[in-house]
Amino acid sequence: MRKVILSICVVLLSLCLIACDTNETNESKQIYQHEVEVQKRDSTQQTAATIDLSLRVGNKTFSAKLYDNQTTHALVDNFPITVDMSELNGNEKYYYLSNTLPTASEQPGEIHAGDIMLYGDDCLVVFYETFSSTYKYTRLGYVEDATGFAQAVGDGNITVTFDLVK
Repeated sequence: MRKVILSICVVLLSLCLIACDTNETNESKQIYQHEVEVQKRDSTQQTAATIDLSLRVGNKTFSAKLYDNQTTHALVDNFPITVDMSELNGNEKYYYLSNTLPTASEQPGEIHAGDIMLYGDDCLVVFYETFSSTYKYTRLGYVEDATGFAQAVGDGNITVTFDLVK
């Protein structure tokens, strides 16, 4: 009987230690969660080919990837461009292009910080927060350092330069 009680105590103690792991900080959990979101987002893309892009906000430059599709090809024909992007909803920056682009709209459900999308056929949007949405967008690409990008853009209007990496 003593061995049974001791075995139960060892099992319960092991479960408590697993549940109370304090070695992970909130920051490492957030980094891991972001990496999982990026991997999940990337795995949903139909094409693995990407186009290297740079986004400059103030004196900071961010690397981004554009998906190799008809919409991005039409967009990069205008590069380099510098645009004044407006703030919307505390989670995105947007700019209405002077021309329309071909679309392949879909309802993504969850939008991730760093996503670059087209709303309608002429509204370029860069998201800096992760959230759920019922709106339809054409996926264009993503900023690789979404956390740094979110810190750089702040909560107001910004000027962003989009250019291909040479």
